[in-house]
Amino acid sequence: MVFTATLFLSRSVDFRLEFTHYKKESSTLNQQLIKNVYLSGSQFSLAVTGGGTSAIASLFEVAGASTTLLEATVPYHPAALGRFVSASSHQGCNTHTARAMAMAAYMSAREIMPENNVIGVGCTAAIATNRARKGADRCHIAVQAAGFTTIYDIDLNREDDREKQEAICRTAIIEAMARAVDVSIEPSATGARTKHIDAENSWAGLLAGATKSSSKPTNLCIFPGAFNPIHDGHRGMISTARDLLGQDVTLELSISNVDKPPLDFLSMSERLTDEFDLVFSNAPTFVKKSAIFPDSTFIVGLDTIVRIDEPRYYGSETARDNALATMAERGVRFLVFGRQTGKNFNTLADISLSKTLKDMCTGVTEDQFRQDISSSEIRSR
Repeated sequence: MVFTATLFLSRSVDFRLEFTHYKKESSTLNQQLIKNVYLSGSQFSLAVTGGGTSAIASLFEVAGASTTLLEATVPYHPAALGRFVSASSHQGCNTHTARAMAMAAYMSAREIMPENNVIGVGCTAAIATNRARKGADRCHIAVQAAGFTTIYDIDLNREDDREKQEAICRTAIIEAMARAVDVSIEPSATGARTKHIDAENSWAGLLAGATKSSSKPTNLCIFPGAFNPIHDGHRGMISTARDLLGQDVTLELSISNVDKPPLDFLSMSERLTDEFDLVFSNAPTFVKKSAIFPDSTFIVGLDTIVRIDEPRYYGSETARDNALATMAERGVRFLVFGRQTGKNFNTLADISLSKTLKDMCTGVTEDQFRQDISSSEIRSR
């Protein structure tokens, strides 16, 4: 028993010595990377939740942080994270949350330094904890810049303790920052799966606010939506609109949203389709859409036309009336499709709208089209 205990102690000491050496080596490499990042002239905004928060301390340990690091945020509580990425629902530890954090950080950095080369970094990590947790230990990092989006997804070894996993997350964040500014680094030992996309010029112009749409639509029938994903309900509405209006349809997807960060370039590439003509815009509201697409007919669902008529989305009834009058002056029309509401299927004939908006609308009857399906239902499956 004495020999066994001594052997166990020896292995434990060996592990501590090995990990101490790993930490020293990792710290030295990270400090050199940080120095090179600081020499790049770029400026960063960081948002980190869960694991990886020690990367912020590492950045402050190296001289030059004041000229490179604009801000560092730790939205740790779910409510704080939801507020940071402007989301009402719970944000899980996944690549989509990291991307939303990176975009929110990038937009914040752009507000602070609008003329400079700024970069947003988001990280969410689930590392070893003393409470029960479903799912694997993992780390997700996203980097958002004016011309690219990059993501890093890492599966952490559950046999590693919290300190080791935190060190991996810290190193991965610093390496992601280095790669973002073209600092040459050795192959990473973090085992990250990487996806990167450089933006098309029209996409970069949209995110920068320099342009209002990625291209000019080929026709005047516009179908706005998120199309995440495109489903048979969309296809049926497009087919019906073609028959009723006698023209083809262009999908319109706004990268901006009134209550969410803009879409990143990976999301834009994921929404592209060869099936239909698609235009990206920078118009989250129909007043802004009407300025980009005057004299167009917008395909909308019943729930959307109801929201367009609600004063609370404008601030007051007077502001609503002015916005609707502006859309009418721009020659806008709405083709309104019915929607299942509870046990009933309702169409335009079943609701009351302000006169200005109602005069711009044409309703699609239940006989002309009905298909009870939504993108959110498909995603939930």
